[in-house]
Amino acid sequence: MASDGYRGGKGYQPYPEDLQAGTEPVSPEDGFVEDGFVEGGSYVAAPGDSYPDGAYPDGAYPDGAYPDGAYPDGAYPDGAYPDGAYPDGAYPAEQEPEAAGLQAASEPGFEPVVQLSEEDLVDEPAARNQPLIGEILVERAGITVDQVAAALDTQAVDGGRIGEILLRNRVITEEQLLGGLSAQVGVEFATVLLPDDVDVELLADLPIGYVKTQRCLPIRRQEDGTVLMAIGDPLNVTATDDVRTILGAEVRMVTVSPARIMEVINTVYTRRGDAVELGDGDEFSEGDAEELIDIIDLDDEAPIIRWVNSLMFNAAKERASDIHIEPGEKDVVVRNRIDGVLYETKHAHKQYLPSIVARVKIMSGLNIAEKRLPQDGRIRRKIAGRDIDMRVATIPTARGERVTIRLLDRTAVLLDMADIGMGPDHLEQIAEVIERPHGILMVTGPTGSGKTTTLYSALSKINSPDKNILTVEDPVEYQLDGISQVQVNPKIDLTFAAGLRSFLRHDPDVIMVGEIRDLETAEIAIQASLTGHLVFSTVHTNDAAGAITRLVDMGVEPFLVASSLSALLAQRLVRRLCPECREVYEPDYEEIRNLGLEPEAFFAGAIPPHPTTEKDGPAPPPGRAFRAKGCPSCLSTGYTGRMGIYELLMLDDQIRAMALKNTDAVSVKRAAINAGMRTLRDDGARKVVAGMTSIAEVMRVTQEDIA
Repeated sequence: MASDGYRGGKGYQPYPEDLQAGTEPVSPEDGFVEDGFVEGGSYVAAPGDSYPDGAYPDGAYPDGAYPDGAYPDGAYPDGAYPDGAYPDGAYPAEQEPEAAGLQAASEPGFEPVVQLSEEDLVDEPAARNQPLIGEILVERAGITVDQVAAALDTQAVDGGRIGEILLRNRVITEEQLLGGLSAQVGVEFATVLLPDDVDVELLADLPIGYVKTQRCLPIRRQEDGTVLMAIGDPLNVTATDDVRTILGAEVRMVTVSPARIMEVINTVYTRRGDAVELGDGDEFSEGDAEELIDIIDLDDEAPIIRWVNSLMFNAAKERASDIHIEPGEKDVVVRNRIDGVLYETKHAHKQYLPSIVARVKIMSGLNIAEKRLPQDGRIRRKIAGRDIDMRVATIPTARGERVTIRLLDRTAVLLDMADIGMGPDHLEQIAEVIERPHGILMVTGPTGSGKTTTLYSALSKINSPDKNILTVEDPVEYQLDGISQVQVNPKIDLTFAAGLRSFLRHDPDVIMVGEIRDLETAEIAIQASLTGHLVFSTVHTNDAAGAITRLVDMGVEPFLVASSLSALLAQRLVRRLCPECREVYEPDYEEIRNLGLEPEAFFAGAIPPHPTTEKDGPAPPPGRAFRAKGCPSCLSTGYTGRMGIYELLMLDDQIRAMALKNTDAVSVKRAAINAGMRTLRDDGARKVVAGMTSIAEVMRVTQEDIA
C-alpha cells in the first residue's frame, strides 16, 4: 500500500479484511493478486491469490510500516492512514472514533470504496475551523458573494489563488488581501515598516538574494527571544522555517506589503556597505574583475572592489548626480555632487589610486594600460534594485589620473512639466508652442541645468501614435516608448549634424537635437523647421535673449534665426527646501531688494506666490520666508531635490524685428521684459514667497537682471 494510504495518490483503498472492525491487516503470507497494483504504487489485496515470487516492489509499503505477520499489539503505525481518514469499521475496537469521515476525491472515474454522504464532503479549511479567504474578504473588504463566485470560476479554469484573482480583477486592494490573509492564519498586519526598525545584525547570515526572493525581512529580536519578521506572504512557511533554522530562534510573523519590504531591504543592505575602508595590502589586480548583477547582492572579499562599489551605491542612495575621484598630494578625495553642490564623502591613501582607477576602468571597459590620454566609457549596473547608467571620464593630471562618473537613473519616473517647477502661465505658453506643426523651441542654460529633462517632458506630452518623433542625443539619458532615439558616436562620424541630416529622410514630425554646437547642426535644424518640422534643441547661453546672438555668432543668417525660432526658454535648477526642517525667519530689506522685490509689497504680503503642491507644504506667513536648517532626512543639507526656475521669451513681431537687425541681447531682453516676460530671478522670487526654496539659493544661481 502507498505510504499516504490512497490509491493513485487520490482515494484510500483498505485491505478487504480490514473492513471488519477489530481485525488486524492481512500478513504477506496471505498473498496478493499478480495484477493487484494500481497507479501510484498502491495495491488492492485479494485473499487467496499469490504474489509472484513472494517479492514486494520498492515503495509498496511505507518503510518499516508492515512487519511480517501482523501489526504489533494491533496498533497502526503513524502515517498508515491520513489524519481522520480511517473508514468506518477499519479501526481496532479500542481505537474506533465516535465518527469517521473521509474527503472523497472529485476526479472523474474515481469511485471510493467507502461511500460517503453529502454531509461528509467538507472543505479542508472548514474542517480545521479556519475561515475561507473569500468569506473573510466578503466580511472585511465589502465585496459580494457573486464576485467571489466569479473568482472561483476563474480559478477552476486557470488555477491560482482566490485572493490573487480578486486582486488582479481590481475587486480588492493589496492591503485588503494582505489583511485578509493575515486574519486567516492569525498573524498581525502592519502598514508601516521603516529601515530604522530593522536590526542589521540579524541579516549577517541572510543573503540579500534570499530575502528578496522570499519577500521576508527579520526586524528585531524580542525580549522572549523570538524574532519578529516582516513577510509579504503569510502563507510562506518555507521562509519562516529557513529563518528559524538560520537564526536559531522562533519566528513571529507580521505581514507587510511586499513592495515596502523590498524598499527596506535595499536600504538596510546598503547600510551594511557604508563602512568599507582600505587597509594595508588591499590591492587590485585585473583578475578581480567580474560582471556585477546588483552591487548590493555581492559579497566580494576584494577590498578595492568593495570600496569602489560602496562609492557607487552610496552615491545612488544620496541622490548624487556625479562622483569625483580626485588625486591629492597625499590622499585620494571622493566628492559627490548632490542637488548641484559638491560634498566630500571619502578619503583613501594615495597608494591606492592606481588600484581604484584600474577597477573603474575595468568596469567601464577602458584600457587600464593607457594612463597618458583621456578616456570615456560607460557602466550599466543595478544598485539597490535600480538600473543605473554611469558615464565615466578619466583624465591624467599632475598628481595622477582623475575620474568623474555621471549617474543616470534609468528607472526614474519622467516628470511632467508642472512637476519640474513651471508656473501655469509658462505651461500654457509652452503647450501652445509644442503643438505647432513647425518651428524651433530652444532651451538654454549651463551644463546640468535640466535642459534635457525639460525637453523630455515636452516630448512626452506630445508623444502619440500619429506622430513620428526622432531624437539625436549625447547621451540618451532616458529611453522613451514610441520615440526613436539615436546616440551620437564621433568615433564613426555619427555627429549631431550627421544624425539630423539622416532624420530628414525618415519622414519625421518632431525632431530633437541634443545640442546645437556648430554652424552645420544649426543650419540643418533651421532648414528642418522651415520645411515643416517641429524642432527641439538646446544651446549654452546665460539667458533666453542670448540664444539669438549665439546663433548669429555661429554664422547663421539673422533672417533665418528670426523666421525659424518660436520660443526661447532659459532655466536653472534650485534646491527645494526640506519640508521636515525648514524654518521661518524675517529677511531684511537688503535681501528683498537683491531678490528684485519691493520690500513694502513683500512685507505687506502683496507678492503673488508660485502655485504649490501638497509635497511643498504650506507657504510662510506674509512678510516671512523659509531658510535651510538641516536634519537626518535631508542629510543635514537643509534641501531635498531640485526644481526649475524659468525665463520664457516668446518671439513676437517686435523681437523678430530686433533679431533681423542683429540687435544686442541686452536690448532684446529689455524689450521682452517690457512685454511681460518674467526673468529667472523673478520666477525664483515667486518660489521664495511660496516657501519652495530660499533666498540664498535663488541668489546663488541667478545673475543680476537688467533693469
